Amino acid sequence: MIIKVRGILLRFTNYENEIEVGGATVREGLDQLAARYPNLRDVLSDREGAVRATHFIALNGEQLSVDELDREAVEDDRVDIVTAVSGG
Repeated sequence: MIIKVRGILLRFTNYENEIEVGGATVREGLDQLAARYPNLRDVLSDREGAVRATHFIALNGEQLSVDELDREAVEDDRVDIVTAVSGG
């Protein structure tokens, strides 16, 4: 699968925004991404390893809830990580 990283998270992936990872599920792909970029793990996940609420995960454009991260993902799938931005 291809994971697309944007915004503030880019600095944790050496500014790579399209990263190919393996894994049978979205969660496995995110785990591989965090293993490749260890500094990303603390920003993306909380202490229990769950994706922080400030990040939205989408599979092929469909936003996934935390409970849906075990959805199957294949080589051609695209996973987007979008970080909520606040301000005024």
